[in-house]
Amino acid sequence: MKTDMQTFCQEFSQKLEPFADELRQALNELPPREKLNQIDTTVLQLQEVQQRLSTLREKVSDQSTFLLIFGPLKSGKSTLMNALSGAYVSEVSSLPAYPALVYVKNGDQHRFQATDYLGERREFADNVALAEAIQTDHSLLADAIVAAENTSASFDPQQHYPQAIRRMDIEIPAAHLADSGSVLVDTPGLYSRMKFGYDQMTRDFRDTAACAIFVVKTDNLFFEKVFEEFEELLSCFSRIFLVANIDSSKQDLRPDGTLEPSLESSDPNKIIESFRSLSMSATLSGAIDEGRLKIYPVDLQKAATRTLREAAGEASLVAVNDSEANEDRDDGFDEFVDDLTGYLNSSDYLHDFKYDSLRLAQDLTAETCDLVSDDASAALSRESERIREELERDRTRLNALQTLERQSWDLAFNTLSASRNRMPEDLTEQSDGQLEQSCQQQITAWMESDESWNQLLARLNPELEQEGRRRSGLVLDHIRAQLQGGYAGAEFSDTQLSAFRDAGLQVEQSLAGCLQSLGDSTQVVTPTLELATEDIPVKRTLGDYLLLRSRKRVRQGIFGEDGNRSVEAAVKQKRLGDASLEKLHIIVRDTVGREMPELQAQYADALVEAHIVRCSEAVHQSITQISEGVQDSIAPRESMLRLCQQAQDVFKRIEQSSERFSADLNELQRQFDLKKPESADDHEDVLAEAYPQ
Repeated sequence: MKTDMQTFCQEFSQKLEPFADELRQALNELPPREKLNQIDTTVLQLQEVQQRLSTLREKVSDQSTFLLIFGPLKSGKSTLMNALSGAYVSEVSSLPAYPALVYVKNGDQHRFQATDYLGERREFADNVALAEAIQTDHSLLADAIVAAENTSASFDPQQHYPQAIRRMDIEIPAAHLADSGSVLVDTPGLYSRMKFGYDQMTRDFRDTAACAIFVVKTDNLFFEKVFEEFEELLSCFSRIFLVANIDSSKQDLRPDGTLEPSLESSDPNKIIESFRSLSMSATLSGAIDEGRLKIYPVDLQKAATRTLREAAGEASLVAVNDSEANEDRDDGFDEFVDDLTGYLNSSDYLHDFKYDSLRLAQDLTAETCDLVSDDASAALSRESERIREELERDRTRLNALQTLERQSWDLAFNTLSASRNRMPEDLTEQSDGQLEQSCQQQITAWMESDESWNQLLARLNPELEQEGRRRSGLVLDHIRAQLQGGYAGAEFSDTQLSAFRDAGLQVEQSLAGCLQSLGDSTQVVTPTLELATEDIPVKRTLGDYLLLRSRKRVRQGIFGEDGNRSVEAAVKQKRLGDASLEKLHIIVRDTVGREMPELQAQYADALVEAHIVRCSEAVHQSITQISEGVQDSIAPRESMLRLCQQAQDVFKRIEQSSERFSADLNELQRQFDLKKPESADDHEDVLAEAYPQ
């Protein structure tokens, strides 16, 4: 026989599971958050939705009844869990101040698992290993909270410490939980410093669990602060069971010094009546009148002891006779369990279970659709468009650079090459005459001295070298003047200039250094007279003929073997004569009028050729550097564009999947005729005030 609950859960699961699987697969296909900042927050929020879907999926597929247990620290929540489950589960509350939910359900073997805010799960061998992990994480979490507070930021675990434990899942052999199909959910103690996410937690379970159990010690019933957040729970749950944890062994002192049972142990209902008449707020009183809240005085320690022993088959050891058994059961626990069981078996709970499950799925679907279609999607579109524009500019530059790489820049310097030897004629003619006159004067002075042949060369060569260097400087200045004008003497075509602009290459800057270094690597060459005495005619006397002296021997006698012999002026007049002087004048005239201009032309050629080579190399080097930079930027931009497109495609799939699932949920709502509970409007109004979005 299939029940209405089974039918709903099966059909709901058939719709929910494909959507949950598609969302999980889509999240796995998204690029890493650290590579795409635009989706960082959205991915964390989608992972949050996935976690909540997982809890809903578990609830519906197992037809589980989630029993949420709230209350201040040390109020007896763990003891209540022991009593409800018939198993020792206090060991899971190893650090009650840690802000994580603890799910406890029946299992064949002990199993301990922790899930963080990134959705990562860790398995632990036993509760001791889990407790150690919680202790370590507690310290790290505290540091993260302090760090966030120091920056005046509101602590958000997903942003500031996503490795924090979000929930713990415990499976233990628990017969009572196996029989009821219930899952106990232990919440963090109220009023602890690490209270972040409490509002989100209660909102989530407004749609996951229809009822909640609030545990408080009778000593704290009259503290107003205890019930500050309790009223918020009333806005979240259809039914709340308030368990006042009493101590039935408590005694008061009589005037005579003897002890008697306290009012809490002898008649706990009077404590509850006093609370209702003296301290209870109008909100709580109204909830009791509506039947949404009921208070149960229960000795939780006594109840837990009894249920644990009964589960272990030791009831006979506890209750020796019927009277003792009845006394042992007089702890208020059975009435609480009967009412809780009655509600969970009622048609109200069945309707709330189905309606709340459906509404949570609808809310999560709408939230998912909003996440992937609002800010994140728009940010991805803007980022994709920006990258496409940058890629288009890069590719245009690269095409222009590739065109420029194929160019030969020699043609751009044709005008410079053609004009490099055009020295001012009056300057060279005047310089030639002055230099020749100066050299002739040096020869005349030598003839009138006793200086050697080598000393004549020492007179002439410095003159020639000095003049050669001066003229080289004039050539350098002349060519440098020709190079002024922006492109260092180059004449680029309009096509080339357009390509430079498209490539983003400022050719003026590339060539500026070439103009500054003009002449640095070009050696100045000056004419040098390397006259041999054999080239100079000498006169032989009659004695030379008689003694059969050759001209060579005569020259050696006059100038010496190496030209260093001093020659008297009279000897020069006698031996050299006009023919030798004319020969010297001709050689000097040829050096000044022919050799020196040739050397100047060669120097100009060398300057221009070196400049053209240097300019070509500078342009090519700039092209290469820019090309490498552009190519280096294209690859990561293409990669980023692929990541953006990948994320957009995944978001689109999630959006389409959400829309399909939303349509399926609407059909389920019509099929099962699920309408909002009469009090739901009022609850949601209160919820909106308590937790504004």
